[in-house]
Amino acid sequence: MTDFLTVQSVRTFAVGKELKTKRSEPFPVESGEAKLLEAQGLVTIVGPGEAPEDEAPAEAPAIMSERPKRKGKSDAVDEDA
Repeated sequence: MTDFLTVQSVRTFAVGKELKTKRSEPFPVESGEAKLLEAQGLVTIVGPGEAPEDEAPAEAPAIMSERPKRKGKSDAVDEDA
């Protein structure tokens, strides 16, 4: 399980497709990423955080009892030649 920390942006920077600014709400990031961002002077660590909902562990996919049937391979050699 990954540890998360809540950070507050000090300077403007991009996280994925979002821009984080001084006015942004504190947000959770992985602890290693939080320490890198803090070392670069982009954020201050506010405290411990929780995993974002979209990154929460997903359920294991259902296991199929049958393998899908494969299509037969076409012959590369033309018999009429």
